[in-house]
Amino acid sequence: MVKKIKLISKIEDIKGDINRIVGEFGFQQKEVLGLDGGWNPDVDIYENADNITVEIELPGVEQKDITLLLHSNRLEIKGFKREEEKSRKPKYIRLEREYGSFRRFVFLPGAVIPEETTAILRNGVLIITLRKYGRERKKERVVNIHKARE
Repeated sequence: MVKKIKLISKIEDIKGDINRIVGEFGFQQKEVLGLDGGWNPDVDIYENADNITVEIELPGVEQKDITLLLHSNRLEIKGFKREEEKSRKPKYIRLEREYGSFRRFVFLPGAVIPEETTAILRNGVLIITLRKYGRERKKERVVNIHKARE
């Protein structure tokens, strides 16, 4: 029985650490874990030399119901999936599709250039392409030297 108490104590310590760390970033634990209500769309993230690409499955979600927010190295995708209106309320035998609000946070592996971010909704998949910051910085640039005023 003593071991159980120690285990619960350890779990509470871990939970406290998570809350402290997440709080330092300015959002709540439930937001990070996707527990703030609604449903969680599936996300794929991949990169190449120039871009980071985020693909989010949003079948049945209209473009006007999606909002993208870019905060430093964090992308927030939120929106609403509307349920189709049926002339008569059916008696469901199985209902697996989710409706209502959704919100996802995606932590990016590096800095991006916000002005060069593009997004397209194609066949129920939102594809967001973020230009990596730093690629431009590696290019050579001539710096003019001006004559000092005396």
